[in-house]
Amino acid sequence: MKLKLCLIFAVFGSCFMSAQDLEGSWRWTSPDGSKQFEIQLEQINEKEYRGKHCAVFDNGEQIDCKSESDTFSIVMLEITDGNFAGTIESSYQRSQGKIKMQYHTQQDLLHFNLTKNPEGVFYLPTEAILTR
Repeated sequence: MKLKLCLIFAVFGSCFMSAQDLEGSWRWTSPDGSKQFEIQLEQINEKEYRGKHCAVFDNGEQIDCKSESDTFSIVMLEITDGNFAGTIESSYQRSQGKIKMQYHTQQDLLHFNLTKNPEGVFYLPTEAILTR
């Protein structure tokens, strides 16, 4: 009986683990180490995630971050399984850009793409592969 229950939990557990679980901190560092990008995401409902970002460029000379008191800078919806689209707001001029993200379940990687730049000055990567 215990073996059957363990098998049931293992099968259902692996099914639940394959669901989109993007909540938490994600990080990227450029190959030369001069740029870092971090996002913190939380799930609002089945299809919507919101979060904050912090980008540090030019070895700390340029910083584009949302403070703790600010509202969310990232809003995105799941458009197809594992694919998300939304906006990111730069803290420099409070202008919004458009983003797409793709979650790679097996590798637990998040592929970030800035598809439309925010207006004015901003410091965000155009593309990044983020890890937890």
